[in-house]
Amino acid sequence: MRHTLRPLLAAIILMFFTGCLTIEENYVFKKDGSGTMEYVVDLSELGEIMKSLDGGGKDGGASGTKGLSTMDMDEEVAALQKIPGIQKVKVNKKVELVQRVSFKFKDLVALNAALNVLMKDSSGTTTEFFKWEGNDLVRVNNDHAYELGAGMAETANEDEAEGEDSSDMDMSAMLETMKYKFSFKFAQPLGTVVSAPEINAERPNTKEFRMETDFGVIGRNRQALDLRLPLNK
Repeated sequence: MRHTLRPLLAAIILMFFTGCLTIEENYVFKKDGSGTMEYVVDLSELGEIMKSLDGGGKDGGASGTKGLSTMDMDEEVAALQKIPGIQKVKVNKKVELVQRVSFKFKDLVALNAALNVLMKDSSGTTTEFFKWEGNDLVRVNNDHAYELGAGMAETANEDEAEGEDSSDMDMSAMLETMKYKFSFKFAQPLGTVVSAPEINAERPNTKEFRMETDFGVIGRNRQALDLRLPLNK
C-alpha cells in the first residue's frame, strides 16, 4: 500500500501545483529614454487551488490563502520611492495573491536602480540590467530568476528525498509550467530582436515585443532572459 501510495500523492502534487507562479516585467519606453515599468508576481492560481482544497471550511476556503495573503512588497516599494528619477510608485493588490508594482523612470540609471531593488540575487552586487549600445537597447540579467527556480526545485527535491521511495515526479516538468514574461512598447519601430532560442516571442506590431519562457529554461540557461532590442531611430 505504502509503495503505491507515494507515487500517487506525488502525481497529485504535480497535477495541482503546476502553473502556480507567473512573473511579468512590462515596459513602455518613450523616445527620450524615460518610461514606465510594471512588475507583477502572480500566485492567483495557487490561491484558487488552495481554496478548492480547503473549500469545506466555514470561511469558504479563505483560510487556505491566509498566509499567502500576507505576502507583500512593502519594503521594496519604500526603497523605490527613495530612488532619484523614480516617480509615481503604485501598488495594485485588487486581485488576491497578485502583486503589481508600477512606477515611472526618468532614464536607464533610475530604471536599473529600481530593478536592483525588485530583483536582488545572492551575489549582493549591482547589476546594469539595461544599457544602450548605439541604437540597441540591451537587457542582461543577474541570477534572481535562476535562483528562484533553483530554490523551488531544491525544495521539491528535498521533500521528495524525505520519503523511503523515490517518486516519478519530474520537477523539471513542474518548473516548465511556471512562467516568466516580458512585454516592451516603444515610441519607434523595432528591428530584429535577438533573444535566446528557447523563448516564445511575439511581435504584435512593429513597436512592440513580447516574450514568454519558463523556469525550466531559466534553470538550464542563465542568459535565457537576455535581450537585444534594436530601435530604428
